[in-house]
Amino acid sequence: MDKIKVLPIYPKFPETFWSFGKTIKYVGKKAVMPPTGLATVLAMLPDKKFEAQRIIDLNVEPLTDEQIKNSDIIFTSTMIIQRDSHDEIVERVHSLGKKVVAGGPFVTTYPDMTSADYIVAGEAEVTLGPFLEDLLNNTTQRIWTEKSVSGRSLVQLTKGGKVLITNTPLPRWDLLDLNNYFSAAIQYSRGCPFNCDFCDITKLFGREPRTKTPEQMLSELDALYNSGHRGSVFIVDDNFIGNRLSVKQLLPRITEWQQERRYPFSLFTEASMNLAWDSNRDILEGMQKAGFNQVFLGIESVDNEVLKIMHKEQNTKMSQLEAVTRIQQAGLEVSGGFIVGTDGEKKDSLDRLYNFIQEAGIVVPMPGLLTAVRGTDLYIRLESEGRIREESKGNNTHHLGFNFETKTELSEKELLKGYRELLDKLFSAKNYFERCRTLQKKQGPHHRTKRSSLEGLIILGRSIKGQLLAEGGLEYAKYLIETALRRPDYLPVAVAQAIKFDHFKNITGATLEADDYTKHAQSLYVQFSEKAGRIIASRKGNYPEKLNLIYETAENILGRADKKYQKLHKDFRRGAEEVLRRLYEMVNAEAEGYKTRAISG
Repeated sequence: MDKIKVLPIYPKFPETFWSFGKTIKYVGKKAVMPPTGLATVLAMLPDKKFEAQRIIDLNVEPLTDEQIKNSDIIFTSTMIIQRDSHDEIVERVHSLGKKVVAGGPFVTTYPDMTSADYIVAGEAEVTLGPFLEDLLNNTTQRIWTEKSVSGRSLVQLTKGGKVLITNTPLPRWDLLDLNNYFSAAIQYSRGCPFNCDFCDITKLFGREPRTKTPEQMLSELDALYNSGHRGSVFIVDDNFIGNRLSVKQLLPRITEWQQERRYPFSLFTEASMNLAWDSNRDILEGMQKAGFNQVFLGIESVDNEVLKIMHKEQNTKMSQLEAVTRIQQAGLEVSGGFIVGTDGEKKDSLDRLYNFIQEAGIVVPMPGLLTAVRGTDLYIRLESEGRIREESKGNNTHHLGFNFETKTELSEKELLKGYRELLDKLFSAKNYFERCRTLQKKQGPHHRTKRSSLEGLIILGRSIKGQLLAEGGLEYAKYLIETALRRPDYLPVAVAQAIKFDHFKNITGATLEADDYTKHAQSLYVQFSEKAGRIIASRKGNYPEKLNLIYETAENILGRADKKYQKLHKDFRRGAEEVLRRLYEMVNAEAEGYKTRAISG
C-alpha cells in the first residue's frame, strides 16, 4: 500500500502588530517565526502509512496547484487571525478535488466557521491518533475533539484530563528552511495557573501548567543548533513561569548548554507579572544567566480596580512600574500587553496608560481593544447580557472596533477616539525613541548573540536606506548617533529597535488612514448631494439633461471614493469596505430619487 501523501500548508498572516511585514527584510528574512505547531504535528504521523511533504508556509512562499495535485490530503494549522487565508486555502484545495484536515486554535474554537472536511481539534497528542485511525478506515466523522475521542487515545493524561507533553516529539525542522525566519520557536509548557476573564488559554490548555523535561528542552535546542540556526529563539509558552518548580530545574541546564556553546541563542518568552515578585527573584536571575533578554508581560492596565474585574489580581500585588523596572534591571527588556475597553474603565484611563508606558520605557507596548473570544468567561458573561455583536476576528490591536457593547465612563465613540490618539502618540518617532533611551538607561546587562561585523553593517545599511529619509528619520538618526557615541556596545540593539519602529509606524499610519476614510466618504457624499441640488435648481438644461449631469457627478464621486479605498492597505480595509458600500448605496439612492421624481412629475 502506498503511503498517504500529506501536504502541510500554513496560512498567511495579515499585517498585524507582530508580523513585521516588510521590515523583516532589513535582516534578510521572509517571516518572523516558523509554524512550530504544524511541524510538531507532522512528527506525530506514523512513518509506515503517511509521508509528510515539505511545509508550504504562505508567509514565505506561494502555493502552486501542482503541489496540491501531487498530494493526497492537506493539513493546516490556523490561528483566528489567519482565518481569511485558511478559507482561501480550503476553497482552492476543494476546487482541485482534495480534502483538508484542519487543526489549531481557530477551528478548535470556531468549528462552525470553516468548511474544512475534517477538524482535528484540541491537542494533537490526544486527537490526531484516533483521526488517523478513522481516516484509514474511511470513516465519515467530521470533528474529533478531546471529549469525542475519550477512551480511544492511549496518551497519558494528568488528573485534570490534559495530556502530558513529556512524549511530544521534536518538530520536523527538516520540512522547513529555518533560514527564512528571524526567530526559531519551541514550546516548553502548556496551561496557566491564572484564569483571566478575557483569556482562552485555560479553556484550551487548562490551569495545570504541563512542562517538557529538561532533557526534552535540551534536545529541542540541540535540534535547532544542529540545523544551523543562530540568534533569536522564542519559547512560545503563554506563561513560561506557570510551573515555577519545573522552571527552576530547567534554567541551570539551559545556562550550562548555552555556556558550552558561547550563547548561540538569545531567548525570549511570555510570562505573568509575578516574575517580578521577591519569591521569584531566583527565576528572574536564572533567566538572565540562561540567555533570556526579553519577556512579554500581560500588564493589561495600571488601574487595580480594572485588573480585579479582569480577574488579574496577580498584577495588583506590587506597583506595575516597580515590577517592570525590576525585570528590566535584571537584564530583560519588557514588552507589554495592554487592554482598552474593560467594564468600569475611567475617563483618564488612556492618559494614564500612555504616561505609564513612557515612564516605564516599554519600547514595544501592545495596546489593544478588548475582544471577547468564544469560550472565555468574558464571552459567556457578555453573551448572557446580550452584548455580543460578532465573533472575534483575532486582531485586537490597530483595529478600531469592539465586538461587544462597551460599558465604561467613556462612550464607545470616545474610547475609539482615545485609542486612536494613543496609537498615534505611542508610535510617533519622538515618543518611541524616547522610550528607547529610557530602556537603555534602565536595562541591566544581558547576553547577546554575536552577528558578524559584515552582517551588522548590511542590516544597518538597509535600515538607513529605508528609514533615514522617511517620516521620523531625524529622530531615528539622533538616537542611533547618540547610541554609537555613548554606548557603542548597545548599537546592535538600537538598530533592532529602529527597525521595529519602522513597522509600528507603518501599521499605525495604515490604521489611522483607514479610519480617516469614513470622514473622506462623508465629505464626498456631501459634495455629491450639494452639487446634485445645484444642478436641479439651475435654470440651464431640461430635466433629462440634468439627470445625466447628476449621474456623471455620481460616477465621478464614487470613482474618487474607490480610488482612495484602493490606496488603503488591504489588511486594514475591513471598516472602510463597509463605509464604501454605504456610500455607493446613498449616492445611488439619491440619484435614483431624482429619476423617480422626474418620472412621477
